[in-house]
Amino acid sequence: MNSSSLIDPVNSIDIDPVELPTVPWSHVSPGEDITSFQDAAGNVQPPKRLLKNRFEIIRRLGKGGFGTTYLAQDISAQGISAQGISALQPLPCVIKQLKYKLQSPENSLNPMGQVVPTQAQIALLEERLKRRFQREARMMARLGRHTQLPCLLDHFAEDGQFYLVQEHVPGHTLSREISLSGPQSEQQVKQFLREMIPIIGYIHRQNLLHLDIKPSNVMRRSSDQKLVLIDFGAVRRYPNDGLYGERDRATGTLGFAPAEQLAGKPTYASDIYALGVTCLYMLTKISPLDLATSAQGQNLHWQGSVRISDHFTRILTKMLHPEAARRFQDTLELERAMNLENHYQDLKDCLTTEPLMDKTFAQPKSCQIDNNRSEVAESHAQQQAASIRRWQQRRRQFKTFMPK
Repeated sequence: MNSSSLIDPVNSIDIDPVELPTVPWSHVSPGEDITSFQDAAGNVQPPKRLLKNRFEIIRRLGKGGFGTTYLAQDISAQGISAQGISALQPLPCVIKQLKYKLQSPENSLNPMGQVVPTQAQIALLEERLKRRFQREARMMARLGRHTQLPCLLDHFAEDGQFYLVQEHVPGHTLSREISLSGPQSEQQVKQFLREMIPIIGYIHRQNLLHLDIKPSNVMRRSSDQKLVLIDFGAVRRYPNDGLYGERDRATGTLGFAPAEQLAGKPTYASDIYALGVTCLYMLTKISPLDLATSAQGQNLHWQGSVRISDHFTRILTKMLHPEAARRFQDTLELERAMNLENHYQDLKDCLTTEPLMDKTFAQPKSCQIDNNRSEVAESHAQQQAASIRRWQQRRRQFKTFMPK
């Protein structure tokens, strides 16, 4: 795979070894550019360009394992014209049509392997879908409070489909930026990392994992040139709250997802790994799959492809470690390591880098033991008096080093 494949805005996959049959209301035809659905009876309904009598679909932005994303506009949004007259002004937005995969009971399969759920099973699955959708909507509402995360504008269910309406972020993706300008310098990547750490830290403080950090999911906002993290189709609660099975949580993008995430056991360190791979792509413009030595895209051999400082090399090496326990465990730990760079030279100068061999320390006279013997015969009283004078002299010298 070449690096150009990373520009796809929905380069996400489900890592399910077997594709489960989807329930009728989860169907989305592969070639459609607008929304469509099947009702519970399996009848295909005509495509829709207007949702909730409010959101007009403009075009499809992309489709992945987590759902389909559309560019739309809110035709009910109020605005003010240049003359100060109230007028309807369509508001651009992004609509995410969620695609859920729920394993159907075994007794709902006919001998041909087709899904034939009973009415009770349909009601149970619909209830589970509604609960999951409401949970994800609440998660997105909390995340939207951060200025560098898209705000949730609305969420609704219509004709058996579930939709999240988010703020549209004008700008361009980081993958497009790298495609146009080429690999970036170490200083540029460090600046990117310092700006992304607080964003990911905020997500983690909500006990959530993004699980799909990559260049195509990072926008540079045109209004202020700040980075915005988008596409929360893979977001999951940590630890798992029970709504997601092991198979359902095994999601990610090959090359950016670490092994524990693909195995369905992601941690905070999983997002840090994906952030490290994104930094590496910015430095090299090389797909991580071209640097990987494992079938699932891990064990990256990258040191020979970049020339960066020793300090940043150690940081990236720890971020990209195949074992989650040996990476940075949270963003605070990563931030502390980044901040040490300003003091690295001072710390280096204070370290002993050469062994001490055949060297003696020059001790002050006040610390040396006086072993000199007088050649002139002295009585015991004279020797004791001389010892007292030397002791008093050493005491006076010692006082000169005492703090005031």
